[in-house]
Amino acid sequence: MWIEAINVLLGQEAALRAPEETREAVYRERVDEPLRSFWEPAMRYMPKPSGDSEGGAPSGTVLLGFYGPDGDAGEGLEALAKFEEAGSFASCVGALEGAAEALAPGEHGVEVESVAFSLALADPRLPDLTERNRGYTGFGGMMGYAAVLAWPDGYNLARLPSISVHELHHNVRLAFEPWTPGTTVGQYVVLEGLAEAFAAEALGEELLGPWPNALSEEELEAARPVFRDALEVSGFDEIRGYVFGDWAASRMGYVPRGLPDFAGYAMGYRIVREYLERSGRTAAEATYAPWREIVDGSRYL
Repeated sequence: MWIEAINVLLGQEAALRAPEETREAVYRERVDEPLRSFWEPAMRYMPKPSGDSEGGAPSGTVLLGFYGPDGDAGEGLEALAKFEEAGSFASCVGALEGAAEALAPGEHGVEVESVAFSLALADPRLPDLTERNRGYTGFGGMMGYAAVLAWPDGYNLARLPSISVHELHHNVRLAFEPWTPGTTVGQYVVLEGLAEAFAAEALGEELLGPWPNALSEEELEAARPVFRDALEVSGFDEIRGYVFGDWAASRMGYVPRGLPDFAGYAMGYRIVREYLERSGRTAAEATYAPWREIVDGSRYL
């Protein structure tokens, strides 16, 4: 498995430095086009936007939350400079290459030929980006792609390699245990828990984001029976409620379950950590274990 690094930060910078009348054209050429096979499939699952832009269709990456050519140039360039000063893109790519070697999917009979990676400047006005996600988020559920969006600050800059590895792990895990219409709550929380455990194994638990530790011990204890009873629940609109918690119910269109923010991430991480401790396996090794084996072996629920 090899990492195809696509540096769209340079494209965002070029667009913001271009004359105002050509910014959108530069952005489409330097950001949208290199990532077309990433954002085009995602558009099928998003509401159809209103309004037109140059060329008719709105920018796909802007709709996904990238900082676009219409943003304030000074603000955007200042933020992009923080990535450059921190060496963020190179650090992420280096972490991904190490993670690919550690996961070695081919040695486990799992075929993942390559994963394209991009780090991009996010629109800071993206809903919930700064309030709940500490200014960064990622996409790793589309096979062959891993993307990270960030509005850089002192908290998230050091954590960008870790979330990049998390998203890469999704590609490998989903090649082993694919996402289907029958995917369950159990499979989903283990997917997230394994990705966090592997990122911790690769780069250190202190560099994980807010999601795996979102619940207190008391909240985890209260949520255990809820997840135990829901392990076999399936249906995308059903299972998301258990993973993201009630805050996103109205936005994503699912029924609230009385769960705290990111409950499934925290529960999945605890399940996986208990499994690793009991089994003596590494997170890289557990990547190739069925979700039910991990849940049962954890003895947590």
